[in-house]
Amino acid sequence: MGLSPQCTKAVITQSAPNCPPTLSEGDIDASILWDWFMKCKNFLRHKDISGLTMVKTVTYGMSGVWAICWLATSGPLLDALPSNWEHTMCMDILHFCQGSKVFFNYALELMGKNNLLARTDSFMNDKFMRETIEAGLESELSCECNRKGLGAIVEFSEWLEKVKRINEKCQQCFEEMSQAIAKLS
Repeated sequence: MGLSPQCTKAVITQSAPNCPPTLSEGDIDASILWDWFMKCKNFLRHKDISGLTMVKTVTYGMSGVWAICWLATSGPLLDALPSNWEHTMCMDILHFCQGSKVFFNYALELMGKNNLLARTDSFMNDKFMRETIEAGLESELSCECNRKGLGAIVEFSEWLEKVKRINEKCQQCFEEMSQAIAKLS
């Protein structure tokens, strides 16, 4: 029997608003990503930097083994990003689909990519981000959301949470049916 790593929540620290925030190693949820985004946004208000320099500046505030590994492999890519990276990132977001991903992982990945576009003309507000996420939903989840009347929800965060819950219930039903079928075999 091997040792299992202890799961701890990631922590964001920032010594002052004009200093970049740091993100520790640990589990990340939507509230931590939101806090990271807001602290980065606040930090960038104090700086006169743009585009790729913004991305590099806040990205190197990540710590922990996973982030260091990612930076070691992706850091050179950040340095080599083409001048049209903003357009490329925007097109990547618009073409992104949920596929077999868990809904919330899909949504967080899209919102993370969108956050890289902060302070650019391509940044998507909550309304457009919701429409983009909705357009890429797996068809059965999309139908279930429509059946439950989620289109009437105006607040993005409320809509996101409801879709997450519906997806979790769908996943649970699928697992129960799979187990029942396996028992019949």
